[in-house]
Amino acid sequence: MDNAFEFIKQKGGLTTEVNYPNKGIDGTCNTQKAASYAATISGYEDIPANNEKGLLQAVANQPVSVAIDAGGNASFTLVVCSLDHVVRI
Repeated sequence: MDNAFEFIKQKGGLTTEVNYPNKGIDGTCNTQKAASYAATISGYEDIPANNEKGLLQAVANQPVSVAIDAGGNASFTLVVCSLDHVVRI
């Protein structure tokens, strides 16, 4: 997930799905629509696995993204990066 956060920081932010819907096809980026930022981030930090207190403190201050091991359930596995699923809390 760190790579995704670095990308968002480098690009300046994220637009909305309403403003720039994913049509499921490859094409060229409309940089004007993409630059209409609905959210930005200035930084991020990693919380160690199984640190419930750290997670509670983080959730009290900002959205938190967590990686979930779906236990080998093939419907969740993303083979490209060996990550099962990401959820925002």
